[in-house]
Amino acid sequence: MKLIETPLNSNVNLETLYPNLTKYFFDKRQAVKLLKLYAYDRTKIIYADRFDTIDLLLLNRHRKISHKEVDTIIRRLLKVERKDVVVDVGYKKQIMEAGLRPKESYKDIIAVEYKVPKEE
Repeated sequence: MKLIETPLNSNVNLETLYPNLTKYFFDKRQAVKLLKLYAYDRTKIIYADRFDTIDLLLLNRHRKISHKEVDTIIRRLLKVERKDVVVDVGYKKQIMEAGLRPKESYKDIIAVEYKVPKEE
């Protein structure tokens, strides 16, 4: 399967595309250096570079995201192995328990956090 980057126009606001998800996802109160949107099969990926960490939010409305798909996305986007990142497969449950309801119904939501090693 192909990993396709979706071009972002300057006037696109992720808060309007994913209102409740981004409020919870970006609540870390840290500046975001770079935002990108990707698609891998039917999985949408929000890529957020926060200078010292890179966060990925994987969203799929049709089915659960497989372990193999998560590994492939991590390797292709972050160029690291799964053991180097923190994968939160219970992210959808956390959002629901926080009282946030996504605009669209998702079968699976997974968060991935990668701490960028400091250069010496």
